[in-house]
Amino acid sequence: SIMVGGEKAHFEKVRPVLEAMGRKIVHCGPSGAGQTVKLCNQIAVALTNLGMCEALVFAARSGIDPRVMIEAVSAGAGTSWQMENLAPRIVERDFRPGFKVAHQGKDLRLALEAAEKVSSPLPGTGLVQQMFAALEADGLGDEGTQALVKALERLADLEVQ
Repeated sequence: SIMVGGEKAHFEKVRPVLEAMGRKIVHCGPSGAGQTVKLCNQIAVALTNLGMCEALVFAARSGIDPRVMIEAVSAGAGTSWQMENLAPRIVERDFRPGFKVAHQGKDLRLALEAAEKVSSPLPGTGLVQQMFAALEADGLGDEGTQALVKALERLADLEVQ
């Protein structure tokens, strides 16, 4: 998805070029709006990732096979791209990056800075950004964002498998 800000006429002029780079092209409004919508996407992704990781840790702590939880939740309202794609990788202890912890942390810092400028409270984003910062401090910045589970595993004193 490509999120674009700027004058509509300019957007229409460059649309063919953008269509060569991505499937979904969205004009988000004036200059800067595309960046804001990108940050909104990162907020939603990070918080969905946190929910998925919490569910895995809770299932494991409760004695439920994480694979069973993934199968059940993936068939219901709790499903997400993260549940279907990253949760199985966590269970297999595969933390190769699709998107790195360091990049997610940077995007969340940018979102918090932008939100402060418009007085928009983002308490969940603040929490998950701190968790990503802790992972970076532990030298895990090059791992995939599914490594967020490691922060929760440390708190729970268990490893999801």
